Amino acid sequence: MSKTRPLKGARLLLALSLGLALGLGGCGTSPDKPASTKGSQQPAKLSAKALLEQAGQAVSPERERLILAAAERYIETGKYEQARRLLIDMESDTLNDDAYVKHTDLLANVALQEGSNILAFGILTKPRLEQQWSAMEPAQELSLREKRAQIFDLMGEAERSVSERVLLSSLITHKQSEKANLNSLWHSLMSINLARLEQLAMSAPGDTERGWYALAAIGKNNQLDLDQQQTLLQRWQREWRNHPAQSNLPDDLRLLKSLIASQPRQIALLLPQSGRLAEAGQAVRDGFFAAYYQALAQGRQVPEVRQYDSTGDIIAAYEQAITDGAQLVIGPLDKEKVTELSLLPGFKVPLLTLNYPEPAPAQAVDNLYQFGLALEDEARQVARQAYSEGHRQAMVIIPEQEWSERSARAFSAEWEKLGGIVVNRSQFKTGSNYSRLVKDALLIEQSQQRTTQLQNLLGIKLETTPRSRGDVDMIFLIANPAQARQIKPTFAFHYAGSIPIYATSQVYTGEPNAKVDRDLNGIRFNTMPWLFDTASPEKQAIKQYTQSAAVYDRLQALGADAFRLYARLPQLAQIEQMRLYGATGTLRMLPDGRIEREQIWARFRNGLAQPLPMVVNASEEY
Repeated sequence: MSKTRPLKGARLLLALSLGLALGLGGCGTSPDKPASTKGSQQPAKLSAKALLEQAGQAVSPERERLILAAAERYIETGKYEQARRLLIDMESDTLNDDAYVKHTDLLANVALQEGSNILAFGILTKPRLEQQWSAMEPAQELSLREKRAQIFDLMGEAERSVSERVLLSSLITHKQSEKANLNSLWHSLMSINLARLEQLAMSAPGDTERGWYALAAIGKNNQLDLDQQQTLLQRWQREWRNHPAQSNLPDDLRLLKSLIASQPRQIALLLPQSGRLAEAGQAVRDGFFAAYYQALAQGRQVPEVRQYDSTGDIIAAYEQAITDGAQLVIGPLDKEKVTELSLLPGFKVPLLTLNYPEPAPAQAVDNLYQFGLALEDEARQVARQAYSEGHRQAMVIIPEQEWSERSARAFSAEWEKLGGIVVNRSQFKTGSNYSRLVKDALLIEQSQQRTTQLQNLLGIKLETTPRSRGDVDMIFLIANPAQARQIKPTFAFHYAGSIPIYATSQVYTGEPNAKVDRDLNGIRFNTMPWLFDTASPEKQAIKQYTQSAAVYDRLQALGADAFRLYARLPQLAQIEQMRLYGATGTLRMLPDGRIEREQIWARFRNGLAQPLPMVVNASEEY
């Protein structure tokens, strides 16, 4: 039986009761009705155990209502596993509409809390749910649509997330929740590529959505040209006078005027010009000036750039740059010199380092921004990606090197924080017996020993196949291409070819070579967009005018992004949600001034590395 929606005032009260639940993942369901059992307490005052005891004496549909109430109590007290068991055991298809909607809300809540994104996606996209919207209470619809928007975003379904959040914006009345929803809406919009945004600005259903897509295209495009971006924003404001974003512009666009007024007019570039890092410094310079001259060719305003050799006294070089009028210093590249600079008591002008100090400053330092190609960032991203795809038990295989130890620690810390378990960690030296390494990690010898013991016990020869350990559902591998080409096939040889392997960017040379890389088929790895961006004018210029080896591609991308960052540092520092879409990845600034990269994903298929969507199906063929 359908329900009529409450009048506006009642609807306001219901929406307000949701409070901050949208941002916190609460179930947002309306209070239960009193139990019909005569003389019993109100269910709101009963524990989950007492509700289940009542359910044992009740008949349908009262029995299911009490079980749902018990699951809700478990969720309220953080006992998600108990709630999940109750909800999974219920036959949701046999529930009446009200109970089905509540079951969907509760189980989706549990799945999101536990990081079971694929389960949550399945729950929240069932056709039956689509038939229930008109009959729902506003608070219930708010809760479910918020969860749908979250899961669509997590699963890379950005356009569906945008649609949900546009609907949510018409339902929310709480100011703080409205702001959180708009921030999330903008985040989803910014994850869509520019060409698609421009297409959707013309074809999306409804004026509100088209206006958002048009605004997002401005936010995504011209990130290097503040003046052009401001001009386009002013045009949008004239054309979309009645759009809801008029009174609540995304923070990054709202700051454009102040950024234009305060951008540096002179930059100092501190890079090694001699010594062991001279070629690395040249690669960074190539990327920086490729972006610089591309901006100049397009008629954009660019700063004066003065270069200084960072090989000698780095403090003196920094102070000389300031004396010469620098309003921003970029560099150095050497970790030791970055660390030396980071120990200064203060910075007269902002410093954007191109590596990270070791150890990191104990607290944020004004005017110190840190940017580099940190392998720890890649390892943490592997953990988040594998967990979002449903994996929980990881095996870690790394070379015996200090930098890989740091990456492994970063992966393990992130993995365990999410709720995963590292069941085994193995290390190898270059040229090791990789078959023995994998065999020991997979406990193949123990399987063979069990077969031998059983044969001895029975006195007969058994036709058996050794089995790899069953407590691993993903492998985190750190290896260079040559090592990985030997390690990857060994897993299939030892009966573990179906376990997905995730790696960091070191697994790919950056140069397509189907013949030698066919042994890497199936490996998923994160890497910078630069490697797959064949249309980049900066990349084309570097290839035309330099003779750099492919090994320096990543440093060239670092230099290009250093130029892209120079005018946006205050924006990144002030706006937590701000993202810069660069050559090295999607960049955001952490509270301590450290710039973190989120790279794209790729997988080897037929010997070639191919970009992937955000979340992939583990069952897909290679």
